[in-house]
Amino acid sequence: MSLTVSPISFDHKIALSQALAQMGIRVRDGYVLFGIDIRTTPEPQVDLKITDPTPLGVALAQVVGQVRGYGYQPISEHLIDVYSTQESMDPTDILNLRVNDFMAKNEPAANIFSRPKKFIPELNTYLLKGKTVQACGSIGPGLSSTGPGVTLNLHGATVREILDSVAEADATLVDHAISHDLPVGWFHKVETNAEGQTVHTWSFLSTVPRDWGKYVPLKPNL
Repeated sequence: MSLTVSPISFDHKIALSQALAQMGIRVRDGYVLFGIDIRTTPEPQVDLKITDPTPLGVALAQVVGQVRGYGYQPISEHLIDVYSTQESMDPTDILNLRVNDFMAKNEPAANIFSRPKKFIPELNTYLLKGKTVQACGSIGPGLSSTGPGVTLNLHGATVREILDSVAEADATLVDHAISHDLPVGWFHKVETNAEGQTVHTWSFLSTVPRDWGKYVPLKPNL
């Protein structure tokens, strides 16, 4: 949270997720990913006017603070969650769904974030029971990432905790720096379509600056 964000200014409001991405790529001396949960339709629009080098925590307070009912929380050294506070406290919310077992073996984070129900059977059951519609992420159906993958084995975690754990693991994956791939955070949005159906959109977002690779903590044997 003490990382510095370089000056950036837009003369018009932009989507909250876009503002977070713009701040992320302008972070100095480090990098950060975001887990973003949007429950407002249309997505909240914010002013992004950082006129001087500003601590990331201050910049986040200025931007997220413009949206009523939204907050943010540092999850790890390289991950910050931004979310709707009402849903985050609801034990029946989709992101608070408890999952017995989650396993991923060398799976690119982008694949998990785009199609989480493929990797979380409880999530698939939840979506079918609620008769919701799931929209894929920015990779699109039938396609997948072939970049470096994460390996995780979690028990009794919530969907949010799983997504955060995948993002944390991806943020420090040394293979990204070696192969010049980018780590990604997660993005979940809930909307209602013209038929009155709830639509869940899952995707991923990279918010790292160009020089992020030199800040990746290397393994001792590298």
